Amino acid sequence: MKILIVFATYSSGTHMAADVVSQALQAKGHTVDLKDVQEVQLDAFNNYDLIILATPSWDIGGQGGQPHEHFVSFIAGAQGKTMPGKKFAVFGLGDSSYPEFCGGVDHLEKFVKDLQGTLVAPSLRIDGYFFNQEEANNKITEWIASLPTA
Repeated sequence: MKILIVFATYSSGTHMAADVVSQALQAKGHTVDLKDVQEVQLDAFNNYDLIILATPSWDIGGQGGQPHEHFVSFIAGAQGKTMPGKKFAVFGLGDSSYPEFCGGVDHLEKFVKDLQGTLVAPSLRIDGYFFNQEEANNKITEWIASLPTA
């Protein structure tokens, strides 16, 4: 299966988690491209069997639980476009001490819905990635096993 992982990051945590996803999927024999959202055009999604979107949650303009600002721009640029049936999965990093824990995931799920895409698995929300990377990476591994690619 050909898989594209699209991520955005502020402090490198989401990139690190996306790399864990990429390595695990490659170990299962999949072809995986890992790209920052700034490096991707929506039309490139057509070249992949599965798109995995990954974002931290952030406070933007006083609104908590937002996806990375580069995803905000990417989503705005995709308004009105559709990809019926395209397969997606979503994960995000956050901090459960905030009321909008992993709210960026909610925005990415809505983006997939607006594209008329299909979420192939429940989204993964990772709490405090840097505080317990081993546990977080174990959750990522479990989540990968739930994807229809495993």
